[in-house]
Amino acid sequence: MKRNIYLIFLLQFLLITSAHASCNLELFRFDSSYEEIQNQLGDIPIISVSTPDRLFVPGEMVCKSEKIFEGSPVFFIFLKDKLVKIEVIRYNFGEGRPSLISWAESIYGEIEKKPKSFYDARPNASWYWDNANSLVSYVVESDESGFAESVLIESKRHGKLFEEQAIKEEATSN
Repeated sequence: MKRNIYLIFLLQFLLITSAHASCNLELFRFDSSYEEIQNQLGDIPIISVSTPDRLFVPGEMVCKSEKIFEGSPVFFIFLKDKLVKIEVIRYNFGEGRPSLISWAESIYGEIEKKPKSFYDARPNASWYWDNANSLVSYVVESDESGFAESVLIESKRHGKLFEEQAIKEEATSN
């Protein structure tokens, strides 16, 4: 009898997790090297806009199970050969509703009190989720031809690297 209860519990757990499975970009571990991320992605073409600090991958190659990622580039950003940020961008020409938010909420939790401007014909809004290992921000901005959505997942453990990079960029701009 106890064995059957354990089997039922295990089956329920597997069914619940598979029904709610989404592409979680944080499975690409912060601190991973450029090469480790490439290996994790598998056999993908290297796109010319990639640099040693920024790996560009078409979204449909990163999250094959998520239709929302079709045509949405994913950028893996590195400092000193350590993954520190992941950015997803989705552009919608013309009319429509923001859609990248549904994926973000499936991973990080629903935002119940969205700003009224999110529901406008030309949406403009932003908010964030503060997790243990990352700070996740969502932004939707409109322009004359449509709107852009972006999700930025930033490591909280690499503050010192971000500071060093900011100092370096400031010094080179002066």
